[in-house]
Amino acid sequence: MRVSGTISCESRGTSSRACSLAPLRLPGHFTGFQTSERLSHLGSGTRSGDDFWTKTRTAVASCRQSSGPRRQVTRMMPIGVPRVPYRTPQSGGWQWVDIWNCLYRERIMFLSKPVDEELGNQLVATMLYLDSENKKDINLYINCSGGDVVPCLALFDTMKYIGSDVGTVGFGGCMGMSGFLLAVGKKGKRYALPNTRIMLHHPSGSARGQASDIHNEARELMRLRNYVNKVLCQATGKPIEKIQFDFNRNKYFDTKEAMEYGIIDQVVRPLRTQTLGV
Repeated sequence: MRVSGTISCESRGTSSRACSLAPLRLPGHFTGFQTSERLSHLGSGTRSGDDFWTKTRTAVASCRQSSGPRRQVTRMMPIGVPRVPYRTPQSGGWQWVDIWNCLYRERIMFLSKPVDEELGNQLVATMLYLDSENKKDINLYINCSGGDVVPCLALFDTMKYIGSDVGTVGFGGCMGMSGFLLAVGKKGKRYALPNTRIMLHHPSGSARGQASDIHNEARELMRLRNYVNKVLCQATGKPIEKIQFDFNRNKYFDTKEAMEYGIIDQVVRPLRTQTLGV
């Protein structure tokens, strides 16, 4: 390969002159950083070039020779379900169980997801099993955004059917039908933490199809609405007319308002604030 050319130089007050370049011959053909031998021929006449290619060859060789384990990309480690030590009453031995099973064995249940048929069946089965063991109180902790009407009514029927008293404890947010479940707990055992937010409204739904189908769905929805209003009337002690009027739209309560309305019986406060009389 031969490269030749001229450089035109102009300076103020002088005429232009042409500088002739001597032909430059490159040693052979090469493509990319293929071999260190071919790279060694380039720039061999200058010290800066020698230093550059020496560093380049050293870096390439070190990359090729490094066969040890490399650090992988850091990813978020899932926490999963915590496991805690639990001592079984029968054997007296300790074993590691997930925290939900540990709480279930202490008759504590959590409602933390919108209630559907599957979750409703699981909670009903747990209540029936705990009631078959003994008749001690069952505590249902609620932090939920709502759920379907029929599974929540199945939970309500189970709470009234079993012999154990089911106390309810609201924390976080109790919205829609989860607020209904908070209100229908055993009277005198309905609690909420200080910053709990409660929202109640009438059941809602949608229907499509023929006019007769839509009419039947609307009639069934009105029947469920009247039944829920009747249950809330008994749970809160408010007149049915007030229940119907208040819950035509989303109605929000803080713990003080919920206690005055009859949805809860007591606000749970830390032991230290109770000692100080706060």
